[in-house]
Amino acid sequence: MNNKYSLSDFFSQILLWKKELIRASIIIVTISVIGSLLLPNYYQADTTFYAASPDLAKPIPIGGDEKDVRIYGDDNDLDRLFTIASSHEVLFHLIDSFDLYTHYKIDKGGAKAIFKVREKLLSNYKTIKTKFGALLLIVEDKDPAMSAKIANAARQKIDELAQHIVKSSQLKLIQNYNSNIQIKQIQSDSLAKRLKILKDNADVFETWGQTSIYNKILAESESDLEDAKGKVAFYKKYPAYKDSVIRFMAMEMGAENKKKKALAELEKIAPVISELKQLEQEQSRLHDQISLDKERLKQLNATYSVPFTALHLIESAEIPVQKSRPKRAMIVVLMSLCGIMLSILAVLVIQNLEKHE
Repeated sequence: MNNKYSLSDFFSQILLWKKELIRASIIIVTISVIGSLLLPNYYQADTTFYAASPDLAKPIPIGGDEKDVRIYGDDNDLDRLFTIASSHEVLFHLIDSFDLYTHYKIDKGGAKAIFKVREKLLSNYKTIKTKFGALLLIVEDKDPAMSAKIANAARQKIDELAQHIVKSSQLKLIQNYNSNIQIKQIQSDSLAKRLKILKDNADVFETWGQTSIYNKILAESESDLEDAKGKVAFYKKYPAYKDSVIRFMAMEMGAENKKKKALAELEKIAPVISELKQLEQEQSRLHDQISLDKERLKQLNATYSVPFTALHLIESAEIPVQKSRPKRAMIVVLMSLCGIMLSILAVLVIQNLEKHE
């Protein structure tokens, strides 16, 4: 069976139901208009801001050249703000601050009250990245003043949380520096005690110069000894110079004693001098590290105590005077078109069913 269907058949079927379709269209348009008029007005408030660079919260490096500090953050910093903006802490701060359970007429004692109020807020709350790289935070509400208040409060909470993240990191660094300084100070005190014991036992008063002093004394005593021996040998040949012989023999004895004492002192400090030098070098490095850590800690404490901004405000949210939705004309047009098309489709279905009966 071959049934041909032409455009003229389509129009003829429509004409048969012309009156019904006109009535249906009037009813559909009327319902669309009434329905759109019953929809509540929503007002949109928005605030725009840029992410601030974390460099603004960092201390200047010690001993380094001053570097250019970034004022505005990069995409990672902006993404951080986006994440904070949609976090539970921000959302429930807004819910509690503005009593949105009551505002959205949600029973706070209901089993799904938390889920419902959060979803209701999210349906009227969004963040967008603008083409200029800023964050646009939008809040819609039936109350124009409420939409502006929520938008500004959300921005302030985002700034507060972003600052808290940086401040928390700074506090951990401060605690780590304090702990490291204490540990290094204990090590330095332990080294100092060990050095004192070794020096007292070996009678060392100057680690790096004492060996040189005794070597110098040893060299001088050897020179004096050889000089005295030579003069004693010379004057012994002449009995008339007996007094000179005695005098130079005394000098020889003194030089000998001086040499023996220098050798004894060198032998005494020789076993510990290397260890003492190593310990003093280690102690010196520890002192340098402690001094550097204390300076860094001082800068961190100064930075931690100074407030900073985590975002750069471009525009605060103002109370809107023009509704953002609903677009009633568009709703009426779309609903009317859909209703009329469904009516025509219903006519065609009915006509085809009658032909087959």
